[in-house]
Amino acid sequence: MLRRHRVIVGLLLALMCGVLFAGVLHAQEKVELTMSVWGMPWEDKLYTDFAIPQFEAKYPHIKVNFVRFEDYWNQILIRHAGGTAPDVMRNADESYGEMRIRGALLPLTDYVEKAGLDLSDFHQIAIDALTVDGELWALPQDLSPRNLLYYNKAMFDEAGIPYPTADWTLDDLVEAAKALTVGSRPRIQRYGLTWSEAHFLSTAMLGFGGRLWDENGMCDVTSPENAAGLKWVQSLVFEHEVSPNYLEVDPGNTLDLFKGERSAMHIDGGWSIPSVARDVPDLDFGVVPLPQPLNTVLGQCIWTMSSQTKHPDEAWLLIEFLSSFDVLREYWQLTWVAAPARLSIIFSDHFQNITGIEGHVPAITDPQRLEDLTGFWNTLIGDSRFTQDHVHPYYGVLKNSFLEPYSDELFGRTPGDVERILQEIEDGVNQEIAAF
Repeated sequence: MLRRHRVIVGLLLALMCGVLFAGVLHAQEKVELTMSVWGMPWEDKLYTDFAIPQFEAKYPHIKVNFVRFEDYWNQILIRHAGGTAPDVMRNADESYGEMRIRGALLPLTDYVEKAGLDLSDFHQIAIDALTVDGELWALPQDLSPRNLLYYNKAMFDEAGIPYPTADWTLDDLVEAAKALTVGSRPRIQRYGLTWSEAHFLSTAMLGFGGRLWDENGMCDVTSPENAAGLKWVQSLVFEHEVSPNYLEVDPGNTLDLFKGERSAMHIDGGWSIPSVARDVPDLDFGVVPLPQPLNTVLGQCIWTMSSQTKHPDEAWLLIEFLSSFDVLREYWQLTWVAAPARLSIIFSDHFQNITGIEGHVPAITDPQRLEDLTGFWNTLIGDSRFTQDHVHPYYGVLKNSFLEPYSDELFGRTPGDVERILQEIEDGVNQEIAAF
């Protein structure tokens, strides 16, 4: 009897040890998440050297695998189709809509509410652009103007023209561009104004009172207001002769004209400011919002969750952390390619402390230079012209497949037929939407 009792006790002890051992093994098991990003390679240091180590220290049961893809947007869609999408994806506001309608993303509304996350620290326009049918689909990382006016201060000083301000009108812009243009076709030595991307064309359409989409989400660009916006841009090239046509200068190379002091003013996104300061350190330039009534179109990098993740709770913790005050403060101070999405950073002393990344992103120590290159945020944060009217699942199709290709005709040797081109763009985009 005693021997049988000992056997039973022994079996119970073994079972208890087995349970405890299994519990230890379970506690040691890590949840693995894959996180993908796009952007400049030197931005990786923010994640690999700062954000991920701090996150893993805070949540030791989670391991984050950091990946970067070439041909990012196609790779994300391909991996989703193959069932291997990253758990957490750095996305763009103009691109996430396509992933959303393909069922590639999970909404974050329930996680935000459960965590009690205060969304009022994010710019309202940013949250509105990421909210569809009452669901929040991403958290913002940054705020980035698609179009700002860069100007060469020395050229303005030489011509005796006051520097541009946020109160400038289109007439002010044209008159300054005419005064700053040197030479005439076919031998223009310096252009008064250049621009980089098709974003400027959609900005002009919106600024003249047009729209890109109707109430049903269909492309709607054939209005007289949209035509007026494009014709005004054409006037810069063909009437006032202050800007190059697309045969004279490829729009992809116009930023180099500004860097090389062959254009006095340049329209580009906020993300190019650090690269100009780095590549031409002696260039004394400033940046202001576009003249009225042109809208300042806001772009965002955002964090989204894959609908395929096996660990949505842990993926949410990573998204929440990547949008936290400390990470976004570091993002701004290291890279300053775009303002952090949190207003509490923009309105703090942290915003004035730009340390940069040695060899890649310059630091700013001079208060006047800081004002010249980042002071436009004081205007934009409260500006009613700050808009995200472009955000739509098919904005990428509109811009990349139609507006950019047709730009060669709009701004070729002679001005293209604006009304006909807008009709062909509208028809083409709507055919794409209907075929989805």
